Amino acid sequence: MSKRLQVYYTAVLGALGGLLGWWAMGSLPTEGWNVWLAYPLVGAGIGMAIAGAIASAEGALLKRKLARTAAGAVRGGFAGAAFGIVGLLVAELLFLWIGGGFAGRIVGWMLMGAAIGWSDIVVSRQRRRALHGALGGLAGGLIGGALYEGLTQLFLAQSGAAQIVVGGVGLMLLGAAIGALVPLARQVLARGELRVLSGKQAGLVRELTEAATIGRYDGCDLYLPDGAVSWKHAQIARSGRGFALAVLPEAERGVLVGQREIAPGDSAALKGGELLVFGETRVLFVGR
Repeated sequence: MSKRLQVYYTAVLGALGGLLGWWAMGSLPTEGWNVWLAYPLVGAGIGMAIAGAIASAEGALLKRKLARTAAGAVRGGFAGAAFGIVGLLVAELLFLWIGGGFAGRIVGWMLMGAAIGWSDIVVSRQRRRALHGALGGLAGGLIGGALYEGLTQLFLAQSGAAQIVVGGVGLMLLGAAIGALVPLARQVLARGELRVLSGKQAGLVRELTEAATIGRYDGCDLYLPDGAVSWKHAQIARSGRGFALAVLPEAERGVLVGQREIAPGDSAALKGGELLVFGETRVLFVGR
C-alpha cells in the first residue's frame, strides 16, 4: 500500500474513532459534573477511541490480520486513554491560564492530538517514532480543533439537537486530521523507508525511524508472507549516520544486499537505493 493510501485510510479510521468517541462520551451526563472529573473522562474516552482506531491501521491495512488489528486497537486505545487524560488536564490548565476563548480551546485540542500521537510509544516502543507522531498529532489537533471550534461557534445559536450533531461532526473532523497527520509526519520525518517491489506485499512502503524487524511473522514491522522468508528473518537499525541490516542467527537463509550475500548472524551497512532480496521478495531500501 502506498504512502498516500496509508495516510488516507488512517484518516478514515481516525474519523471513525472520533465518531465512536462522540457516541461514547455523549452517552454520559458530563454536563453537570465537576470540570476536573469530566475532563479526564472525556480525554480518556476521546483518546482511547481515536488512538485505538489509528493504532489498528497497521494490522488492518498493512498486515491484513484480524488478530493484529485487534491487538493494535487495544494497546493503542489504552495508551490513548492514559495520555488523553493527561493531555486534556494540561489543556484545561492552559485554557484557564490563557483566559479561555477560541484560542484556548484550540490549544487544548492540539495537546490532545500530541498526546494521541505520543501514545504510539506503547505500541512501537520507539521514542523517535512516537515523537514524530506527537508532532503530527499536534498539527492535526490544530487543524481539526480549529474546524471543530469553528463549527461550534457557527451553530452556537442553534438547538441542542443541532449542537449534538455538530459535536459529532467536529470530533470526526478532529479524528480525521489527527489520523492523517500522525502517519504523514512519520513518513516525512523518517530517516529512510522500505519499498516492497514484489511478492504479496508489493507496493507497500514502510518508513524507517529507528529500527524495523522483517520476517514472515505478522508481528514484524515489515511483514513478508513469503514461504522462503524466515519467521523472524532480519532487522534494520540505525548505525551511526545510516542504517545497517543484520540477518538474525535463526534465519534459514541469508539476504542478498545488492551483489552481496549476507549470511545468518552477519550484518552489513546499507546504502540508499540498494535492493534487498528476502526469499522471493525484493525490497528497495531508500535512505535519507
